[in-house]
Amino acid sequence: MASVVGTHRIRGDARAKASGATIYTADVALDDPLIACVRRSPHPFARIRKIDIANACAMPGVAAIVYSGNVPEKRLAFGIKDQFLFPRDFVRYAGEPIAAVAADTEAHARAAAAAIEVDLEPVEPILTIDDALAPDGRLVHPDWRTYEKGEGRVLDRNTCGYNRIRRGDVDKAFLKADAVVESRFFFSHGMPAYIEPRAALARKEPGGGLTVWCGSQTPYDNRDSLAEFFGLDVEKVRFVNQFVGGGFGGKLVMAAEWYAAALALACDRPVRLVWSRLEDSLNIYPRHGGRATFRSGARKDGTLLAMRASIVFDTGAYLGWGGGSALIASMLASAPYRIPDLDIEARLVYTNKHNAGPVRAPGGPQTNFAKELHIDQLARDLRIDPLEFRLRNAWVEGDAGPTGQRLDGVSAREVLERAARAIGWGSPKPAGRGRGLACTWWFSSCTESRARVEITGSGRVRLHSGNPEVGTGSAAWALPMLAADALGIAPEDIEIVLADTASAAYDGGVGGSGSTFGSGMAAENAAKDAREKLIARAEDLLEARAEDIELRDGRARVRGAPDHFVDFAALARAAGGVIEGLGEAVGSDDPEFDASLVESHSFASWMGPSFTATAAEVDVDAETGRVRVRKLATAQDVGFAVNPPGVIGQIEGGAVQGLGWALTEEMRYEDGRFVNPSFGGYLLPTAVDAPEIEAIVVEHPSKEGPRGMKGVGEPPVTTPAGAIGNAIRDAVGVVPYQAPMTPERVWRAIEEDRG
Repeated sequence: MASVVGTHRIRGDARAKASGATIYTADVALDDPLIACVRRSPHPFARIRKIDIANACAMPGVAAIVYSGNVPEKRLAFGIKDQFLFPRDFVRYAGEPIAAVAADTEAHARAAAAAIEVDLEPVEPILTIDDALAPDGRLVHPDWRTYEKGEGRVLDRNTCGYNRIRRGDVDKAFLKADAVVESRFFFSHGMPAYIEPRAALARKEPGGGLTVWCGSQTPYDNRDSLAEFFGLDVEKVRFVNQFVGGGFGGKLVMAAEWYAAALALACDRPVRLVWSRLEDSLNIYPRHGGRATFRSGARKDGTLLAMRASIVFDTGAYLGWGGGSALIASMLASAPYRIPDLDIEARLVYTNKHNAGPVRAPGGPQTNFAKELHIDQLARDLRIDPLEFRLRNAWVEGDAGPTGQRLDGVSAREVLERAARAIGWGSPKPAGRGRGLACTWWFSSCTESRARVEITGSGRVRLHSGNPEVGTGSAAWALPMLAADALGIAPEDIEIVLADTASAAYDGGVGGSGSTFGSGMAAENAAKDAREKLIARAEDLLEARAEDIELRDGRARVRGAPDHFVDFAALARAAGGVIEGLGEAVGSDDPEFDASLVESHSFASWMGPSFTATAAEVDVDAETGRVRVRKLATAQDVGFAVNPPGVIGQIEGGAVQGLGWALTEEMRYEDGRFVNPSFGGYLLPTAVDAPEIEAIVVEHPSKEGPRGMKGVGEPPVTTPAGAIGNAIRDAVGVVPYQAPMTPERVWRAIEEDRG
C-alpha cells in the first residue's frame, strides 16, 4: 500500500462532527447527577471578612457546598504559588469563584449559591500597568514575600516575571546609526474564544477513587495536579477526556474540573457542571494585554545595528500558566533579523483582572505586531522598500539567534518572498489600498508521550494515545496516518482511543505546537513495534524470512507471492489473542546558547525552529477608518506536512484568528469589570469578514521532528496583525500603534496626521 503520510485525505472525525454525532463533555450522560453552579465575586478587589454557608446548606435540594473553609488549604502549584482553589484573604478579580454548590436541580443550586453569606470589603483595585509598577504603589498580593516560587522565577511586589537578553553595546551602536526610530505600542486582552464553553462531570468511586469527564488540553497533568491537591491516590483518579470544541490554550488550565471534583468528593452522587457562555467568560484565561516600547537603529544602506525593547504584560490576578508569554516575547522581539547589539526585556505584572493564560502562541501576536510595525517604520524612514529591508537583514543558514543559538534550516527569506509574491508585492494599486508584511520564527516542542497499538484476534487495530483531540485534527487524523503508514493499512481502519488516563498511554497535552511532533512520534513508534511483532509471528506461519515479508491491507504476505499471506487477525490469535506495540516520543536536547547573554531566562534556545511570513492586502476608507482585508497570504515552513489538509487548516484558522485580534477583538473593562463577555459584544470575525486566504506550505525538514516535521499550530496566528497594520499604513500613511486597530482608532490616527 502506498504511503498515506503526506497525502490529502478527509479527516477521520469529519463525518461525526458534521452530523452532530460527536460526544462533547456536556453530552456525557450519568445516572442521577447533581447540578452544580459557582458563586463569584462581584468586586475586582475586596477583603474577605466572612463566608457563611450554613443557611445555604439548609436550602431545598442542596447536597454539598465547597469553599475555602472545607477544601485543602494548599496553594495551586504553578511557577509561583500565589493562588488557592478558593480565595481565603482577598478576592482579586471580578468573577473569581468564591464557592460552588451541588443540588438536585439548577434552580436549587443557583438559589443556594445566592444565599451564601459573603461579606466583602471592597479595596481600590490595581487596574493598570502603571499602577502596578509604581515604586511604592498598592499591591495585588500584600503577602507576596511569603510565596513559594520555582527556581529562576522573579517575584518583586507586583512584578511576577522578568527576563532579559543583552548582547553587545546598544547605546554605542546607536551613535553609529544613520536612523534611529522609537515606537510605543499597546494591546488589549483577548479571549481564546473557543466555541464550546467548559464543562466537567465528576463521580466519587468506591475505594477512594474519582472519575472526571472533561474536555481538557492536558488531562494527564490535570489528573496529577488534582490528585495531589485532594490527597488522592493518582492511580485511582481517572480523567476521561472527550472531544474538545476548541481550546486555543484556554483549556490547558483546569477550571470547571476543580469545582465538579471538589463537590463530588463531598457527596455520594455524580456532579455535573456545565457553564454558559457568560459563566465561562467570567472564568476565562485570556491572551495577555500590555504594552511595548522599541528603539532601533540602522545604517542608511538598511543594515540593522541595534535594538532596545521593553515588553510588559498584564497577567491579571495570578500567574497561572502565563509565565511563558514573557519568555517567548523576548525571543521574538528581534527575530528573524540579524541585529548585532540587543537589549530586550520582558516583564509580567499583577493587576486585579482575570489571570491571563497561554492563549495560542502566547506572547506571539503582541510582540510581532509591535516589532513588525516598528521595523516597517524604520524602513520607511530610510526610504527602503519594506520587503527589501527585511531581506537584507533576515537570518540565513548558520546565523546566530538572539541568545547565540546557531541556526540551521533557516527559511526566513523564502517565506518572505513567497508571501509577498502571493499578493502582488510591488505591482500598481489604487488609492486607499495597501500591502504589508510581517515575519517571525517559532519553536517546535516534543511533548512527553507514550502510545500503544493493539491488534486483536478479530483483526481490529486500536491506537491508544494520551493526546487529546481539540479540533485541530492532529490526534484524530495525523496520529492514525502515521500509525497506518507503519502497518500498511488505511487510517480509516484504525480505531483511536484518545486521552483516557486509564489506558496504558500518557501525553503532556496539546500546547507548544507539539501534538503531532511528540505524540505522532510515539504513535508511529508504537506502530513500528507492532509491525516488528506481526512480521516475527508471520515468519513462522508463512515459513519465510522477515526481510521477504511485507504488511499490506491488513495482511502479512510474502513479496512476489500475493496469494501467500496471513491476515492480522490470525497473527494475533497465534500470539495468544493480541499483538501489542508500545512507543514513546524521543526527546531532543535544546540547542546550545550563550548563557552569558540572558538573565532569568528558562527558554533561551528553540528546537526545530520554523519560519512564517504573512502578507496582507487591505482597503482603508480614510473618512471612516474602516479596514477591509482583501487577502492574507501566509507562507509557513512546516518541515514536513504529515497531514497537508490539517496544515492548511491551521494556517487558514490562524489567519482568521489573527484578523480578529488585529481589528475587532478586545476585552473591555470598566472599573475592573469585564463588560463584553458575550460573543454579541466581543466581536469575532465571521465568514462574512474572512478575506481570501492563501496558505503556502514550505518544507525545510528539521533534524529533530518525525520525518523532519516542525511545529505547525501556533505560528500562523502570530503574523497577520503585523501584516495588516503595515498594510493600513501603506494605504493611508499612518496606523494606530494599538491593537485591535478598530475603525475609530484608524480614523483618529488619520485625523491626527492630517492635523
